[in-house]
Amino acid sequence: MKTLRLSPFGLRGFTGDSLTMRAVLDYASAFASFAAGRRVLLARDTRGSSAMLAAAAGSALVAAGCEVLDLGICPAPILQFSVPANGAEGAILIGGGHLAAGWNSIQLVGPDGAPLDPLAGETVLDLYHAGAFARRGWDGLGRLQPAEAFLAPYLEALTRHLGVAAVRRAGFRVLLDPVGGAACPFLAPLTRALGVDAVAVNGEPSAYLARDPEPRPRNARPLAAMMRPLGAHAGFLFSSDASRVSLVTEEGEPVSEEMSLAIAADQALRRAQGPVVVNCCTSRMIDDLAAARGVPLIKTPVGQAHVMAGLADEDGVVGGEGSGSVAVPAFSRAFDGFLLMGLVLEAMAVSGRPLSALVGALRRYHIVKRTVRWSAGGSYRALDVLRERRPDVRDGRADETDGFRVDVADGWVHARASRTVPLVRIISESTDRAVAEARAEAWVRAIEEAS
Repeated sequence: MKTLRLSPFGLRGFTGDSLTMRAVLDYASAFASFAAGRRVLLARDTRGSSAMLAAAAGSALVAAGCEVLDLGICPAPILQFSVPANGAEGAILIGGGHLAAGWNSIQLVGPDGAPLDPLAGETVLDLYHAGAFARRGWDGLGRLQPAEAFLAPYLEALTRHLGVAAVRRAGFRVLLDPVGGAACPFLAPLTRALGVDAVAVNGEPSAYLARDPEPRPRNARPLAAMMRPLGAHAGFLFSSDASRVSLVTEEGEPVSEEMSLAIAADQALRRAQGPVVVNCCTSRMIDDLAAARGVPLIKTPVGQAHVMAGLADEDGVVGGEGSGSVAVPAFSRAFDGFLLMGLVLEAMAVSGRPLSALVGALRRYHIVKRTVRWSAGGSYRALDVLRERRPDVRDGRADETDGFRVDVADGWVHARASRTVPLVRIISESTDRAVAEARAEAWVRAIEEAS
């Protein structure tokens, strides 16, 4: 049985196995109790299980007296933008994002449009485990109704925020792969608003994802093969909820999702100077960018909620994660793939340089990612092993913001215990791929030898 993964920000599981209707009803009931019967937005992606799970979540919200505005199929960034715009107490998103087919999740959003803050999330978890759910009688039930005209305010705000005039003058052609996910119904109005000629691949909503939904170079090969024949200037590979994006250059090169954040953040900093906030295992490309711009760089634990909290605490200008995510608080408090796409196109238009040149201007680092499975509870003991042995990076500078990281002159290695499954995630970065791989393997061996 695949384990149900609970956190203060939501839950995820394998549909029909660990992610049952009972789990969804109870978790949504806990959030409804936390929301105390106020207005809540509800949205879902296109996965075959999402409509069923959304119906369960909607029923739980109504049973607790909430006024529910149902956005139907809706990308995560548009839902999150719509929460404060509609004066809602929060939102529930049913959607797997970058998770593989068969998995699904419930994601909780707070009243500011950011992921529910950790303290509030812990309260929801307490209600869930205690089964302490608010229930209303027949004369106190809430109601569920379709949300209306929620796209126009988002597009208006997006086009105001971006330098759309320059993008329109450039006459770009772009290829988009939304993996048959929640972005599909929104691509035509989005690209019209940006003034670009767009060709969609996997652009029809589908209950069965057309590819691995994680936007990484290995999943971009079909899109990359079409770039030159179709004369496209840029390609954008989305996660199924449109919160993450990786890029393909006009030359047909799929590039690391780490570069998505670097290019978008650089353009955001050309508009406004201020702190940059990323998680503690984001590529050093961001360190280089912050240093070049002369702005502070703040690193947080992994997760959108932590990055958004850091942006709020530090009055940050731009933030994100190396998974292909970017957030600009002046626009909204969400990881937004559409905003990222707009910033990349704006950078191309304003500079007059092709995407390949923007990519080429970044210092190339090589990232290697590994996982090591341990018994439940053993993951944290594995980190103790690494703190003691520090193979291949004994003289580096240690950091324990989230797990254990060591920085050396040419790169770093980071290990973090998963919060939801019994394994350790190891990421190694260096200017030399062979070095990055060797360090990652050394940390893996150190853990395995101690198990």
